[in-house]
Amino acid sequence: MKRVLLSSLVVLLLVSASLAQQVTTTVTSGTGSPTQLQSNIGGISVGYVKVGSKEVGNIAWHPDFKVGPWGAGFDLNIPLGENKPLDYENAVLRYVEYDDSKKGLRYGIIDNLTWGHGMLISNYSTRLNNVDVLQHNDQLALKGYVDMDSYVVRGLNTRSGILGVRVEERINPMLTLGQTYITDSDGVIPAGTTEAQKVSAIGLDASVPLPWNFEGFAEYANLVGRGSGWGAGLSWGQDFMVASATFLAEYRFMDSNFVPGYFNSEYEYNPINLTSAEATGNSKNGYVAQLGLSALGLANLNARYENYNDSDTASVRADLFAKLPGEIEATYYYSQPNFSNFRSLTLEQGAVIGGSLAYPVNPFTKVVAHFKKAYNSDTLQVEESQYYELRLSF
Repeated sequence: MKRVLLSSLVVLLLVSASLAQQVTTTVTSGTGSPTQLQSNIGGISVGYVKVGSKEVGNIAWHPDFKVGPWGAGFDLNIPLGENKPLDYENAVLRYVEYDDSKKGLRYGIIDNLTWGHGMLISNYSTRLNNVDVLQHNDQLALKGYVDMDSYVVRGLNTRSGILGVRVEERINPMLTLGQTYITDSDGVIPAGTTEAQKVSAIGLDASVPLPWNFEGFAEYANLVGRGSGWGAGLSWGQDFMVASATFLAEYRFMDSNFVPGYFNSEYEYNPINLTSAEATGNSKNGYVAQLGLSALGLANLNARYENYNDSDTASVRADLFAKLPGEIEATYYYSQPNFSNFRSLTLEQGAVIGGSLAYPVNPFTKVVAHFKKAYNSDTLQVEESQYYELRLSF
């Protein structure tokens, strides 16, 4: 019986893989003009998932479809066993969207959302835990924008109760103003507490272009009833043909009860306790520095460092991508949203490490290993998740 099951599985994989390919078709729109239909129906993989003490074999399919401004992507997972991780789902809608460069609406998983220069919303994510390498449907949210030349209006609405709106006004070529409002009607519960922490906030920012590709900016944010902060800085970017670089530096002045970037990547599962943040009564003035480097698509480095006086709400993070000889692709990332000093770089203090390594066996097959380590505030332990897969594409 096991041999029959194994043979059937192998046949299924071979048939599925033979169908997996990159398809580009020209279709006719209602106006008679041609439209590109692009569908990546590849991404068949067989692998192994481990999250904490839960582990299971997995057959996955990750198709993406795009026709004109419309796009969609989803995951189909078939478990090979019963010991599935808690958030394992058989069908996940990663996103569905419309974007014609002047207006767009996306329903899906949101990552790395920053409005303004991050004083209020910095790399916000809808992900509900820091350990799992899989995606699931509870992370979905609505994000949209409308560009009316002189004005850009942006919106956010999540399943967790967050509602945000931002208006950017292009006063003239030399001045752009931004206004942000965000509120969480359900709130979040910081570790060690039992009461929901509900916050509404407003933000204002302005930017002006400067010579030699520099830009000057200033920003203000207020957590209503909980303090405010403001800052000013410079950003710069340059494309050198074979490489490009970006840089940002900002100094911030903040009340003792204000937390910069309060809506951040860990907001949904490990929010900052505002009561603890203001306990010292001291101001948290400090600076932010950010660097980005890219070279011919072969390597990318992004790093950000925040340092504040008498505060545990600073952060340090970095991510690296490199294409190595033999078409091997490697990624690595590190994050510590609650940085206070270099002793807090440990996993037990909230740091996160992760990455992936993709090794091409032949033109049609890749072996990919994903890993992630993070502190789980629910179990009070450092947990590791792993995902090994054999990707097939023809």
